[in-house]
Amino acid sequence: MDKILVPTDFSPHALAAFDAAVSISRKTGASVQLFHVIEVPDSTDIQKTIVRSTPGDCETLTAIDERLRSLVTNEAYRDTCATYSIDFGIPYQQICGKAKNESFDLIVTGSHGIGRLEAIMFGSTAQKVVSHARCPVLIIHESATCFAPSNIVFGTGIPAGEACGRDTLELFATLYNATVHLVRVSTKAKFETARQSKTISAAMAKTFGLQQYTINSYNDECVESGLLHFAEDSGADLIFIPTHGKTELRHLLRKSVAGAMTMISRIPVLTCRIPDR
Repeated sequence: MDKILVPTDFSPHALAAFDAAVSISRKTGASVQLFHVIEVPDSTDIQKTIVRSTPGDCETLTAIDERLRSLVTNEAYRDTCATYSIDFGIPYQQICGKAKNESFDLIVTGSHGIGRLEAIMFGSTAQKVVSHARCPVLIIHESATCFAPSNIVFGTGIPAGEACGRDTLELFATLYNATVHLVRVSTKAKFETARQSKTISAAMAKTFGLQQYTINSYNDECVESGLLHFAEDSGADLIFIPTHGKTELRHLLRKSVAGAMTMISRIPVLTCRIPDR
């Protein structure tokens, strides 16, 4: 891992995301870039916006620049290669575009979490980043928790997702000497016996070459609540879920487990994008 992108709006959740990124940087030597997007309407011409800007707007931009600079030059982060940048546009579009165009290996972003109805109608920026980003995305909710996962819950059940998540899972498990808890959630709509679950998970553990792991089956009303409840019951500190990614229209028609987890989980959530066929 060489480059980590950290979108920030200076909220406690965003600052916690920066701390998590620094933790990963110290383990991998990756550079960290803070990225602030000044939101403007999708149809707004950026150049016209700047021309029409007032002295107050310039002062705001200067304040943002100074705040970002103070973060990356903070004495607490002197052992990290940290930089910053500012752009204009729709936040999730600018974040995903920058990550793709500049070949970032990971996006670490904070999330406040939002209600289910609001998510269906609009979606949070973090949720949209998960849906559209091509690189892995780490979602951080709590500001008081130091990111050092020792117990990782891996939601299995999507063969393509399991394949694409192998390298990312191996990286985080190795960096933090973590135990991986393989979990298959059985629901009323998609029932699976414990024996079936354990057989499939055991085969996956062998294929992945996992050294520290447990095999688990869990019953719940839906997959996302099952993963969250298992993680809470087992004291896990990271939930890893592969995702196909979904546009807003597809999200209305078929829910995304990874997207739902960004809303309801207070435990950090790591996602990786399953390549399009």
